[in-house]
Amino acid sequence: MKLSGIEMRKKVIRYGLEFLVVFSGILLSFVIDNRIKVNERIANKDLLLNQLTVALNEDRIQLEVVKSALDNCLVSIDSLLENHSRRNLNTKSVASHFSNVSARMSISFFPQKSIYNQLINSSGFELIENEELKKGLTDYYEHLSERNNSINIKLDQFNQEFDYYFIPHINYVTSLNQLDNSVDLSSSISIYTIHDSFYQNASLGYLTNAQKRIVFYQELLKKYEETLDQVFDELGDNN
Repeated sequence: MKLSGIEMRKKVIRYGLEFLVVFSGILLSFVIDNRIKVNERIANKDLLLNQLTVALNEDRIQLEVVKSALDNCLVSIDSLLENHSRRNLNTKSVASHFSNVSARMSISFFPQKSIYNQLINSSGFELIENEELKKGLTDYYEHLSERNNSINIKLDQFNQEFDYYFIPHINYVTSLNQLDNSVDLSSSISIYTIHDSFYQNASLGYLTNAQKRIVFYQELLKKYEETLDQVFDELGDNN
């Protein structure tokens, strides 16, 4: 039976409306699903930023520990340099200060990076709207870390040379103190021997070189501290 023009138009309109309803439903489900996923990503980003704040606070504490250790190390180097000019052999303080330098000179600061990596891998970093916060985090975890790694490679090499050089010139036995499952670097000297060769010019060169490298590393720690302050300011504004 042949359909009239009016009936044909009605069928076309009906099928068109049905298609629009189905298509709109599918489109709406995609929009809702996408919105849910975006909200989940935002919630995850906020959670990670809260966890990052905790990690950064722990970094700040660790940074102060490293700064204090290096300041203490510089005091010992100053004492050894003064002693070197006086040629005051076989004093226990020389062995004690040298032990302090040898133990603390290699101490470095490394930020906790796991939460930041989660932010990057989960694309949460892209959802941070505060551009200054993103810049601060990138400086802290990427740019400064690259400098830190480069400096530490050279420091480790120098520290090894430093210890190897002084082995024939000064010998001592330390009594390590156990504190909460860690070793107290301020250990006491029980036996020591300082040879005349300890006061060679090369020894003076190694001590002044160690002093220079520590001061240089402290400048990097100041950059870390400044960037941390900036990140905390932006995190406060972000809440």
